[in-house]
Amino acid sequence: MNIVTKSHFDQFRQQYGYEDASESEAFELFCIYSVLSRYVKSETISRTVLEDLNIGGGGDWGIDGVIVIVNGRVTLNEQEVADLLTANGDLRVRVILVQAKTSIHFSTAQIGQVLDGAEYLLKDVLGYTELPPSNDDLLRYRELIKYIYSKSADFRKGINPALDVYYVTCGEYEEQQDFASKIASAKEYIEGTCLVSSFNCFLYGSQQLIKLYRESKSAIENTIKVEHKLSLPEIPNVSEGYVCLIPFSEFKRLIINDDGTIIESVFYDNIRAFQGDTLVNKAMAKTLKDGDISLFSAMNNGITIIAKAIKVTGQKIHLVDYQIVNGCQTCNVLQQNQDVPNLDSLCLTVKIIQSTDKEIRDKIIVGNNSQTEVKREQLVALLESQRLIEEYYNAQNKYVRLYYERRSKQYMNGEIPQYKIVTIPQQIMSYVSMMLGEPHKVCGYYGSIVEQYDKAGVKVFSPNISPALYYTSAFALYRMTELFDKGFLPKNYRKIKYHLLFAVRLMCEKKPLSGLQNEREIEAYCEHLCEIFNNNETCEMAFNAAKSVVFQALGRGPSNTDPLSASFTEKIKQTIQLINQYRKKKE
Repeated sequence: MNIVTKSHFDQFRQQYGYEDASESEAFELFCIYSVLSRYVKSETISRTVLEDLNIGGGGDWGIDGVIVIVNGRVTLNEQEVADLLTANGDLRVRVILVQAKTSIHFSTAQIGQVLDGAEYLLKDVLGYTELPPSNDDLLRYRELIKYIYSKSADFRKGINPALDVYYVTCGEYEEQQDFASKIASAKEYIEGTCLVSSFNCFLYGSQQLIKLYRESKSAIENTIKVEHKLSLPEIPNVSEGYVCLIPFSEFKRLIINDDGTIIESVFYDNIRAFQGDTLVNKAMAKTLKDGDISLFSAMNNGITIIAKAIKVTGQKIHLVDYQIVNGCQTCNVLQQNQDVPNLDSLCLTVKIIQSTDKEIRDKIIVGNNSQTEVKREQLVALLESQRLIEEYYNAQNKYVRLYYERRSKQYMNGEIPQYKIVTIPQQIMSYVSMMLGEPHKVCGYYGSIVEQYDKAGVKVFSPNISPALYYTSAFALYRMTELFDKGFLPKNYRKIKYHLLFAVRLMCEKKPLSGLQNEREIEAYCEHLCEIFNNNETCEMAFNAAKSVVFQALGRGPSNTDPLSASFTEKIKQTIQLINQYRKKKE
């Protein structure tokens, strides 16, 4: 590994807390992170996600990382796919396979292995039974991919998943005939299955890897030409603001990739995910297909963009780190119908606002979405509780300083270690599993988890909930991750990590959380747990006890085939009740 590659690699290890991991293991994670960041630009990539994607080891079919992206989201299990199908009405899928080697050479045998692995995955879908044995992590992804294909009737416009393979080394690639022939042979077979819409194989050396990693640190930027704009009046904490009339020929640069797909990342802060073929969206599409371009412009409410920086040069506007906070449905319908004749001449009314103030951004987002009832996933970062949680994290000075990220990539400047950043999905998973006591419910898409609790009359985020409960659950997850890193907790227990969080709370609490009457009692409850987690010895004892409980509940160590259902959660609870009864008898 040359000195430049090592510099970036070492920075990644430090940021993600992998200094003590072996070089080969850390390099696999480094490559998976870099490749993933090419496809997912709006969300912070957490350690938890990276480690779930890393399947390297015996029985990996030459694959070190499997990334499944559904509707622009990294997807880890069947429930998340089901939730995204419900939320969006259809599925857009890309499967990415990564093989990473620290060698400075490109090996035809190794590229052959990962290409064979890609073929085996498709043969698995086709029902072949004579396949090489696979490890539990790969088996999990095999089942996920087969589940996705079982929903093929819901693929958007009947388009099959795309398949990309990355073979990454620390060397410099020089085109050779044997590589080309292997890739061509694999491509012929894979495309011949008629299971994929496209297949690409990327051979990346150190230069391409460094480029990917550097790009992961950069914000979303774009430039458009705007001939007609009107400056908004002066607004506190808004640096610049314009109302613009922009033809689709220019506007599409902001929402459509070079390959014609939607740029998912610019809709991260939009309150509503794309709803698919709703009555309103069908009506918009029909207006376009009927050729009523001018009528579409007159009927549309307009689009609102918030950018952290705007640079105006003549008729050009350069946007840095921009989000489309109102107009997600319109933009997706336009993208789906981009081939309609004369669509480039369609004019859109667009508000462009520059502000870095989080409160102002929230108010603008809420204001621009208050006209329509929001029926889908609420953007939880807008809630008052999010501000209270963030303030609590910032005020924490007794235990480990963690950083609550209520806006994605809030700490992307690199000054804060990534392993100390708590994302909203991590907060939801840790709080629901540990404090609400339902770890079996955190396997789905996090937006749907919040929505399901809302429908049941339970708020996952509320200003009435003590922020101490959120911090304590995240602190427990942080310390548990450290114990996995040290090898104190066996790797296979990662599969049931959220059940461990639930078990450790029940094993350590002095009195039931449900019986606490006021904020003072809840603060004391959390203080007691944090004291245990803050001390290395007591923390190890607590999680060792939780591990034993899970082992007793299962009757063995965990595996990927375990049904992580409500009954398993109940079994953990019953096991701890029996342990407590035994303790009382002994006393």
